[in-house]
Amino acid sequence: MPIIALSQLYPDPRNANVCLPETLATIQRHIQRTGLCPALQVRPHPTLADAYMMIDGHHRKQVLEALGWTEAECQIFDLDETQAGLLLLTLNRLRGTDSPRQRAALIDTLMPVLGLDELTRLLPEGKGEIEGLLALLRQDESALEKAFQAQMDAEKQSLPVPLGFMIAADDLPLVQEALAVYQAQSSRDQGQALVAICRDVLALQEVSDESTVSAA
Repeated sequence: MPIIALSQLYPDPRNANVCLPETLATIQRHIQRTGLCPALQVRPHPTLADAYMMIDGHHRKQVLEALGWTEAECQIFDLDETQAGLLLLTLNRLRGTDSPRQRAALIDTLMPVLGLDELTRLLPEGKGEIEGLLALLRQDESALEKAFQAQMDAEKQSLPVPLGFMIAADDLPLVQEALAVYQAQSSRDQGQALVAICRDVLALQEVSDESTVSAA
């Protein structure tokens, strides 16, 4: 099998497999003790020349780089995107742990090509498990969409809106003077000053109403 520079090996962005630090440390100790590393499984990179994309061995490559290795023995497979995706869903699950969301996202990309029945035949999950993973993916997307919409709605509440009314020219100095007083008190702009005036008027009205009730 060929020896390939680690700098020529690129991770598959669809890889859902994650590895705990303790597991990585175990792999590192094993390689340090024996000086041996199982061959990394790769395929020709779909877009880069003289480069390869990882199929199996993402974590071993990470450990080799930490140990200062610059190259490794590799087994090269000529696979298309669908075939590589299936191997990511099967081989890598034997090591480390899959991120459920990333695994669901990868399965989702293969659904239009292979369909649910074929994926059920090829993957460790049963049909119900696959449907559950895809439902989780959809649920997460729906939750994100709802959160985004809620944020947008909240921001809309704080956006300025125009007030469309007219006042008599003789009343303009009075309004401007009142706004100037409120602006000077707390460095408000004219819009904020008008809101403050309205709050104060309503507060005075509430006190007046309470006084009227008490007197009665």
